[in-house]
Amino acid sequence: MHKNLRHGLIATACIAAALALTACGSDSGSDKAAASKDPKPAAMPSSPPAASSSGAGVDAKGGSVEGGWISMANPSKPVVLTVKGKTAVVVEGATGLTCQGTTDGKSFDLKCPAGALHAKGQVASVGASELKVTWQEVGTETYQKSEPGKLPTGLPTAIPKP
Repeated sequence: MHKNLRHGLIATACIAAALALTACGSDSGSDKAAASKDPKPAAMPSSPPAASSSGAGVDAKGGSVEGGWISMANPSKPVVLTVKGKTAVVVEGATGLTCQGTTDGKSFDLKCPAGALHAKGQVASVGASELKVTWQEVGTETYQKSEPGKLPTGLPTAIPKP
């Protein structure tokens, strides 16, 4: 019983941390204005995607790894990924372990405590609301973008019962 309660509390703490980190990084709303514009016509770039001024990578669809992301593939083991500039943090909800390091927008190089599974990863794809990262230890995880100050959809609404 205590194990399930602990996992529920850890997951809630991870989500709260992600929301706090992404809300602190928001600006005067220019992201919302940019997101509401029609995307540019699809064209194959003649050179690799450029990094944004913040250092976070941008793909051809205009998505950026910067911001708060959550993976709920396993609802009892959420993974929260937060990127601000070249700094990345992962919180593993199942264990509460936190990894921190750098990203160039295409890969993640994080320092983790023993037992953590998200140290090295490659960005498989990134869009406006979805990010796929292939981690060395766990394979590909799909993340949903978390809007600053709002909980992402699909979160559990009750603490698991024993």
